Amino acid sequence: MFREIRNVRGGGSRRWFQDPYFDLFLTQNPFGRPEWFQLCYLRDTRRERVLEWRRGRGFQHLKVEQPAHAADPKSGALLLDGAMPHYEVLERFDAAAGGLPPALAEFVAGKVREHERPSHRFRRPTARTPRWLERLRKRRL
Repeated sequence: MFREIRNVRGGGSRRWFQDPYFDLFLTQNPFGRPEWFQLCYLRDTRRERVLEWRRGRGFQHLKVEQPAHAADPKSGALLLDGAMPHYEVLERFDAAAGGLPPALAEFVAGKVREHERPSHRFRRPTARTPRWLERLRKRRL
């Protein structure tokens, strides 16, 4: 079950929740709406992964680079990773979500489900949609 870690650096808009399997880091706007979150799963293992979501940008699935040795300056760096085991993560998240505020638990679970659909990924804000994709979308309308 999640528990909140208090006095997180960065003020009242930043929050951190922890569970033996998960870390959930998030920022909220003044109205309490999440603006960004990182759901870290398989925490404290060599296979730790991160699902990151940012309002207006979308998703990234990342892995935590493991150090070659204790003094490695690259340890903890986030690198792009492949597919996420959505069903396993959702099942464990639903079991642990009792310690989260209900609205926040529903929001994060909804975003994990949304990430299952491959059309939602991080995009540069200035990125243009390819013409072939625009034509395909027009045909479907």
